[in-house]
Formats: sequence, structure tokens, C-alpha cells
Amino acid sequence: MKEGQKGLITDFDNTIVKTTEFVIRHTQVTCQTLGIECPSQDKLSEVLKQNLPFEKIFENLFAERASEVLTKYRETAMEKPFEPIEGGLEAIKTLNQGEVQIVIVSNRINKLPERLEQAGYDQHSFLAIVQPTEPKPSKKAYLEAIKVLTEKGVPKENIFITGDSLDDYQACSNDLLENFSALLTGPNTEEEFIESGVEKNNILTSISDLPNFILNNGRD
Repeated sequence: MKEGQKGLITDFDNTIVKTTEFVIRHTQVTCQTLGIECPSQDKLSEVLKQNLPFEKIFENLFAERASEVLTKYRETAMEKPFEPIEGGLEAIKTLNQGEVQIVIVSNRINKLPERLEQAGYDQHSFLAIVQPTEPKPSKKAYLEAIKVLTEKGVPKENIFITGDSLDDYQACSNDLLENFSALLTGPNTEEEFIESGVEKNNILTSISDLPNFILNNGRD
């Protein structure tokens, strides 16, 4: 095991790519195409904040028309590229240069490699992409990713976890809670993270702050 080796488990949606903005925009376009009323932006944001499986999002928003709207949404979704979160490309590059091993863990990984490429990320920047058998916020959600990293020589205490949702934090095992950094790029606020137990120093307004958080912490 390499002394000082560090690893990162990162969420995908709203952590390294702008997912919510895309989904809201494309849902609005889809409704316009179908000639149906679209839920308000506040309603869309409220449902997306729940971090539901994708099909459940549309069931919640469109009830009996969910299947029709989702089918139309998917017909053209891949034609429109995802965008990286501000500072995301640079942050991942800096972490790669610091020899930090990175694993993506997401409850939804359909088309994720293609979306990574669209957003400008090099897939070789990531050691693995994992869809957990028990999705976040289950305490078992990170087990496979942790195994991938420890088999690469990363001590467990040097595994960091980052995400934009309370689910990302709640999935952390108790011994890794202090290694979690909350990004304010998604649905949850600083106050919500603090109320859930995240230390203020572990709350980052931008992913640009992530390399410093990881590279200057952990066991040397």
C-alpha cells in the first residue's frame, strides 16, 4: 500500500456536470413539442431535489402521461450536450496531476460515459464508474468504490467523498464522514448540510476548492 496515496469518490449529477439545468431545460422543450403544459421551474426543481430514479421523476411530474413524456424526452436528449460544472475540468485535471485516484459513484449511470465526453472530461481521468447495488443514501452505496480504491493501494482513511446532495453525505460510513466535502452546486443549501452534520470547513462553494481540500488533508 502506497503511503500517502489518496482517492476520491465523486458524485456525477450537479457535482461535475450541470444536470439539473439540463433536465429542466429539456423537459420544458419536450412539453412544448408535445403541446402540453410544463410544470413550473420551481416544481421541477423541487422534484429533482428528491434525487429519485429517473422514471420516478416523470411519474411524479406527469402522472398518467409520464411514459409518453419520458419517451419523447429521451428521443432527443442525447443530441443536446451536457456541460461541465464551473471549474470541474480544471479540478479533475489538478487531482489527476496530484495522482489522486477518482471513482464516480452515481445512482444513475445510463449514458454517463457519453455525457462525460460531451462535457469535455477524459474518461481516463477516472478509475471506475460505479452504480451501487444499494443506491445512495444507503450506507452500503460506497462499498464497491472503496474496494476499487483500496485494491489500488489507497488507505481507507485517505478516501475522500464529494457530492452536492444530502444523500451523498448520508451514504458515508461513520469513519469517512470527516472526509466528505459538500458542494453547493446542487439542490441542498449550506444550512441543510450543516444541520445534517457537515462541518462548515467541509462545505465548498465551488469544485475549484476541491483539490486543495483533498491534497492538503489525509495521511501523508
